[in-house]
Amino acid sequence: MSELILHHYDEAPFAEKIRLVFGIKGLAWHSVIVPSAMPKPFLMPLTGGYRRTPVLQIGADIYIDTQLIAAELERRYPQPSIFPDGNAGLGYALGSWANGPYVVTSVAIYMGATDPFAGEVQLPAHFFEDRKKMWMTQFDADQLGPKLPGYRTRLRAHTEFILMQLADGRAFLTGDKPGLADIHAMWDPWFLRRFAPEEAKALYDPYPQLAAWEARLAAVGHGSRTEMDPTRALEIARAAAPAPHDGVDPTDPLNLKAGTPVSISPADYAEVNVTGTLVATTIQTVSIHRHTADVGDVILHFPKIGYDIEPV
Repeated sequence: MSELILHHYDEAPFAEKIRLVFGIKGLAWHSVIVPSAMPKPFLMPLTGGYRRTPVLQIGADIYIDTQLIAAELERRYPQPSIFPDGNAGLGYALGSWANGPYVVTSVAIYMGATDPFAGEVQLPAHFFEDRKKMWMTQFDADQLGPKLPGYRTRLRAHTEFILMQLADGRAFLTGDKPGLADIHAMWDPWFLRRFAPEEAKALYDPYPQLAAWEARLAAVGHGSRTEMDPTRALEIARAAAPAPHDGVDPTDPLNLKAGTPVSISPADYAEVNVTGTLVATTIQTVSIHRHTADVGDVILHFPKIGYDIEPV
């Protein structure tokens, strides 16, 4: 089985979700650090222009989006499971909450806060402007000030869902072991404590049980990490052949045939059209083939939820 290569940066909260999956499963993986803001010259050849973090590379197969990456790791390494309570469907479905209204609320707070990026994180000078452009379909970052009380009260309501689960003294959200539900829910406190600490202090300090849960989850660790030069990752992709696939689902409502040129784009923000040739679909995923001089033949795997797929 090919080695796991995660393209990420340490301050990325979505990447932290996958690092925790590595921790739960005790996996060894290679870390390729990418810039936190554009340009990302060693990532673009692999992803066809997709810019979000993280990206998982396994040989010449490139997995996009944390939900799909977590699912692929669960498929390949089913034990220990990220669903210790057995409720995989509910765990995955929580992603639509966690990666949608919950995340948007927290990002709006830090973008509009008086101390954005005031935590102990190393970010480039153009990071704020980069993120303003990314999130412009969700909100105008320059007009957030008067709206902050509304976002804060919504985040407080989201946070209460976590507190409800912990109210009986359990260690993690679904019981005694950590799982994907915890990983979904940790994004916002992990993010705000680092990126807008005064906002985090005001919201989270009244709830010591939340901090205790965060500490237990952090103790899971990140598995066994080894650093890799980004040029080496490109060499691995170029030398590898994509894994065999099962072809196109004949019942797929998209009604697209293998070999159709398609464009795939995130449906929420950071829009970019990644083009390639359709090679496979399942109920949850779509996979396209791309060829470039930098990496040769690669297959990009996207989730269907949260992405627009169109023939070109």
